Amino acid sequence: MTDLTTLVFYINLGFLLAHELDAILQHEWRFFPFLAPFDDVTAYRLFTAAHVPLFALILWNLFVRNFQIGLDVFLIFHAGLHFVLRNHPKITFNNPFSRVWIFGAALLSGIHLGLLGLA
Repeated sequence: MTDLTTLVFYINLGFLLAHELDAILQHEWRFFPFLAPFDDVTAYRLFTAAHVPLFALILWNLFVRNFQIGLDVFLIFHAGLHFVLRNHPKITFNNPFSRVWIFGAALLSGIHLGLLGLA
């Protein structure tokens, strides 16, 4: 993997992490039905805490090419979901700042896949 390929992946990871920080501000936990039985504070805490193993998994696999490819594919799919659900009343990422992280990650994923010779 070239330095440029690695740099694009790291920047993309930064986009994902920025999106997840933004998800806290946007109360994204309110969208997930499995968190609906909980009060807002408890759902927020569960949503936030669930990111610890998620981030650990990402960091553990940071240098695994197939994981990077899988994360790229996920981020493209994730942006598609956000696009399809953009008018859902519980999805509040309807501002340019939030959309930069979501759709920027999808764009960077495509670039990363291209640099890997897969797009």
